[in-house]
Amino acid sequence: LMNNFNVFLIGLDVILMALAGYYLYWQSKIQVASRYAVTQLMWAVFLGFWFMTTRVDNLPYIVFISIFLVLSIMAGTGGLAPTRLIANGILARVIPYANMSSITLTPVSLPNGQEWVVAVFALSKRRMVRLTFQASLQNFMTELTKVLPKTVPVTVQRMN
Repeated sequence: LMNNFNVFLIGLDVILMALAGYYLYWQSKIQVASRYAVTQLMWAVFLGFWFMTTRVDNLPYIVFISIFLVLSIMAGTGGLAPTRLIANGILARVIPYANMSSITLTPVSLPNGQEWVVAVFALSKRRMVRLTFQASLQNFMTELTKVLPKTVPVTVQRMN
């Protein structure tokens, strides 16, 4: 006998599986990967331990938790794909470059000689996506100009 909650969970499971497939497709298109957002992994580990302490024998619920944990781990991956920015996070992660109002790049040189670029992609006054790339400013600019429309302004900001 299926109760309404199980029917709801099965529907949610199907939606989350489709979302995972969609994100997996776009993550496979990433040409320049950003640094992995470790906070997403810590969040997934926290949720995983919490869910493991609950005694549940409801299969649709277990599938829901499993897919949610997989999505949480996938959420740390981001970067530049040919037609879209792949942002970190579980929702609204695949963003067409045409939706961007501006990009600010800040090159960072670490004491060990590594170079990073912190990129802030502005979508509106209130919505921004920040990704960090392990690359020199020159190399990152070369890759960015391959995918970015000419109408999106790019500003380079120097740290003092």
